[in-house]
Amino acid sequence: MRTPKRALLAGAALLALTTVACAPSAGRSDQRVEVQQLSEPTTYYPYQTGAVWRYLPEGARLSDPRASVVVEGPTVVDGGVWISFHEVRPGWEQRSYRQFRDDGVYLHSQVRLGITTIRYDPPLREFPEPGSLRVGSIWSGETTITLSLGDGSEPQVSDVEYVYTVVDRRTVQVPAGPLDVFVIDLTTRLIEDGEVAEESSRQFWYAPYVGEVRLRTGHVLVDTNVPLPGAAQR
Repeated sequence: MRTPKRALLAGAALLALTTVACAPSAGRSDQRVEVQQLSEPTTYYPYQTGAVWRYLPEGARLSDPRASVVVEGPTVVDGGVWISFHEVRPGWEQRSYRQFRDDGVYLHSQVRLGITTIRYDPPLREFPEPGSLRVGSIWSGETTITLSLGDGSEPQVSDVEYVYTVVDRRTVQVPAGPLDVFVIDLTTRLIEDGEVAEESSRQFWYAPYVGEVRLRTGHVLVDTNVPLPGAAQR
């Protein structure tokens, strides 16, 4: 039987698969000088250095503080080259390290506030090969999540199964503009002693060549410096 502490940490590891940085970032009055480096065409799954996306919860005012995701570019993690995605808000930040391969997008690890580390072994396959998204597409896998809190305690290890399913394709109107998106369901299962101990499902929207339009938390795209097909940049 799991101890309360282990149950809490296992749940946190499972939650890491179904959430992203979603709380607000600093408002416009607090913004500082930024260097944006996006200078090359984006790919099916955008990862070009300098790409920026900003989000707000559904129903929020456009003047409210925003969550942001910035592609910082290639960096070395565990001896390999991965792309760093920086998600930020006041008092909270996370870096996620991904590789964009011929057969899809892979998530190696996430580091929160420079302290808590979440590692996926093998790397979690977030998307299939470029150009293959369509209604009915399914991809899945298994990974071991190691959660290190950075407080000297023993890392917590959890086995997880995950399944992505494209359930719909639709045109949506968000503050960033009208976009054609795929609606994707992510179901994750925490496995203990060969059985499912916990299960969680979330949906998000993805637009090829643009990025995530609706996050798993319900936040929607407000603006981006990634070119939007058929929509004027805000």
